[in-house]
Amino acid sequence: RKRQGAVRRRVHQVNGHKFMATYLRQPTYCSHCRDFIWGVIGKQGYQCQVCTCVVHKRCHELIITKCAGLKKQETPDEQVGSQRFSVNMPHKFSIHNYKVPTFCDHCGSLLWGLLRQGLQCKVCKMNVHRRCETNVAPNCGVDARGIAKVLADLGVTPDKIT
Repeated sequence: RKRQGAVRRRVHQVNGHKFMATYLRQPTYCSHCRDFIWGVIGKQGYQCQVCTCVVHKRCHELIITKCAGLKKQETPDEQVGSQRFSVNMPHKFSIHNYKVPTFCDHCGSLLWGLLRQGLQCKVCKMNVHRRCETNVAPNCGVDARGIAKVLADLGVTPDKIT
């Protein structure tokens, strides 16, 4: 009776990610398409409750990588038609000093500080916080947006891959 008017937030599960609509208190970029997430009032985007990645509401269904925050599970690769689909290219992060304001490519928020603000991948130049390093998916050099577009053209959704 006490919680009669309570609103239950919906959880959208895609490839192990548990996305919930969230209000973003600071300027944020989408970790999938790298575009700015617009909006002032209400919930602007979806954030994974496990790995804290932030995406547009339109992009949450296009995520192709598994959630890196989940416990490692030994599962064989799924078959899509007769092809295997697997992305496992770990990043090579090193501490980096940024001279201009830079945003994290995982959680989308600003890298704060004057020196040693975050980490940058030596290969793909991905910028992340130190706290986000463990939650970043192993997709170094992979164009996630391009792969999602090709899969959509084939009629295969990312949630049916894994």
